[in-house]
Amino acid sequence: MVNNAISLILGAMLAFFSSELIDPFWIAYLPVTLLLALLIPKYRFIILVLSAYLWSGLYFHNSNDHKLNHNFENQVLLLSGIVAEIPEVRQTSIRLLIKPEAIEGYTRSLPKIIKLSWYHTKQRPKAGERWQFLTKLRRPHGFQNPTGFDYERWLFVKGIGATGYVKKAVENKRLKSSDWWNVNQQRSKIARAIDRECAGCSSAGLIKALTIGIRGDISVIQKQILKDSGTAHLLAISGLHIGLISGLFYLVGRWLWRIYLFRFRYNQLEVSALLSFSAGLSYAALAGFGIPTVRALIMLTVICFALKCRTHCNLLNSIATAVVVILIVDPLSVGSASLWLSVGALLIISFAQYRLHYQQGWLRMLLLIQCLFSLIFIPVGILLFGQINSAGFFANVIAIPVVSFVLLPLTLLASLSASLNLPFAGWLLVVCDNGMTLLFGYLEWLLGSGLAAISTANIPISLVLMSLIGLIVLSMPKAMPGKVPAAILVLLPIIWLPVKIKHGSFELTVLDVGMGTSAVIRTRNHSLVYDYGPGNNQGFSAGSWVVKPFLQYHDSLPPDLMVISHVDQDHSGGFQTFKTNYDPSRLVSGTPIKLRKRFNLGSPIRSCHDITAWQWDGVKFEFLPLPKINAMVDSNNRSCVLKVQGLHTVLLTGDIEAERENWLVKTNPHQLKANLLVAPHHGSLTSSTIEFIESVSPKAVIFTVGNDNRWGFPKLEVVERYQVIGSEIYRSDYHGAVTVYSGTSGLRVESQRQRSPKLWY
Repeated sequence: MVNNAISLILGAMLAFFSSELIDPFWIAYLPVTLLLALLIPKYRFIILVLSAYLWSGLYFHNSNDHKLNHNFENQVLLLSGIVAEIPEVRQTSIRLLIKPEAIEGYTRSLPKIIKLSWYHTKQRPKAGERWQFLTKLRRPHGFQNPTGFDYERWLFVKGIGATGYVKKAVENKRLKSSDWWNVNQQRSKIARAIDRECAGCSSAGLIKALTIGIRGDISVIQKQILKDSGTAHLLAISGLHIGLISGLFYLVGRWLWRIYLFRFRYNQLEVSALLSFSAGLSYAALAGFGIPTVRALIMLTVICFALKCRTHCNLLNSIATAVVVILIVDPLSVGSASLWLSVGALLIISFAQYRLHYQQGWLRMLLLIQCLFSLIFIPVGILLFGQINSAGFFANVIAIPVVSFVLLPLTLLASLSASLNLPFAGWLLVVCDNGMTLLFGYLEWLLGSGLAAISTANIPISLVLMSLIGLIVLSMPKAMPGKVPAAILVLLPIIWLPVKIKHGSFELTVLDVGMGTSAVIRTRNHSLVYDYGPGNNQGFSAGSWVVKPFLQYHDSLPPDLMVISHVDQDHSGGFQTFKTNYDPSRLVSGTPIKLRKRFNLGSPIRSCHDITAWQWDGVKFEFLPLPKINAMVDSNNRSCVLKVQGLHTVLLTGDIEAERENWLVKTNPHQLKANLLVAPHHGSLTSSTIEFIESVSPKAVIFTVGNDNRWGFPKLEVVERYQVIGSEIYRSDYHGAVTVYSGTSGLRVESQRQRSPKLWY
């Protein structure tokens, strides 16, 4: 079974990470390959890899066919469907996952899931209800950057074929209530009970995460603490929790048999296994049958079946069986990080059973397993999160038993009591809240005691994987050969030094932040951020999702200079992420007074218009001037215009409009010439005058725009002006992040979507 699981994983990965879908012609050979795998055992492994590749390709074709048809994109559509999950309630909106039943006028295959936002409504749809909505839909789309969260991939893996929002209309109405037996109705009831009985709790979101698998209400600060301490896996319903609950009820079954059920001549093993499986199934239902819980259920089924048949079943075969079943039923799961994190954790436990079987004492065994976890998850943490969790061992050695044996049973008991309106439910929830507070206090203390997460620079994946292999070899028995080469492999990521930018060269990355602007310029030893993209204080921030991960990846946090061209939300909003921890001397803006007022900053902000030119590593930086007399008061025209000049020249212009452009053309035409231009005001008709474009004469121009933005930027007329002079056009909505390399070998421009094409683009 292990070989079968490996072959399926390899085949599914080949299909998932390819740049395009498999030709349907080849998929037709799937029955032939399956027959060959049965008839030719000698080459079964290779044939199964091919079969898995073809099956995954067929499944991905089907998923692609269920994406919203292009002809219906950005159209107002009346749809009806079932609320598939418990809605996420925000301050100004509700987020819904809908299983559509019908879309008026739509004759193609319906999307399997549609993700909707409903703004400024007092309506509260419940999971399992049937609703009708007047919507505006679009095909799945997300930011594409060298680092950070890939939202488009997440939508693809989740099977979400369209996103959109609900329009204000009388057509929006509930058509049918949820059936009483719908598991999501019960989950919603528990969620409402927790909110009601634990209204003053600081950890209500964590309690809901442990009880019913809803993580949307965990605060940003709590998520960061969990991530930095390496304990995020504990506050989501996982295979570990399913196993604990199942194990507990297995013991309860044995106890019930001994005191009563033996009278009916029931088999003790079967009674215990049945009760164990029922408990695991119920808890998985509470979690909404997520991938980790489904994997745990499959393993539990295998174990219970083995107990029933009196056959031997080890943990490794149970894991392999679970992986095989999941990848056959849903090959898209191969792209789910949660699946591989949970499977990886169980593989480590399985390896520890093999490696540490001779150790005496359960406490020593647990400590050694935790050490093994901490060591092997160092490269895993680098791969998935770009950081090393220094506090991981000390955090988990306390958090795992506390959460597993104290907080988990307590939160389940408290939450179920609250849903039944039992009088002591509120008291139990307060006890849970206090327990969570104490645990987070301990984690914060660890992170503040010199064990903070260490950000890792852009270490190549190949080195991290080799380091992981080295750690596994070193963990093997002493008789295992190759210990010295393994030790060298382990050290590779530590001794590796990234290739530095040469003196006089620079790299500009115009990030994909949607409808907004953010760019990072790096020289050999310095970095500069120009704008932070859109954001607000309600959880949305391009600074958190895009800018910060990019700076961490390149070991450029904090940057040497932070430039916010002007106060407008689409240029400054992402700074919300950085405002609590920044050096005021490194921040400049074209609208310093307005910016300070907007973010309620304590220290004054320098104006970029008063800063003289400077050099970093042979590259000249200069802010182009603003008229001193009759100064332009419009915030757009006060944008910082930054010129970066090395072997080539780039010009970043913020949102300047025709008035400022004309003044620059008249007073400083010699300073405008540039090889590359970040287009003013996202390609608006109020900017990019013909005279300005001719003065700059860029070989390439980059428009920072959001996908299908409501302003229709960049305007076609503006794009044509640049095309007339032969400029190469780049758009962040089409091309993703655009990276410009300036060096002795010339000026090279690469876009993220073209450089790294993926199946889900």
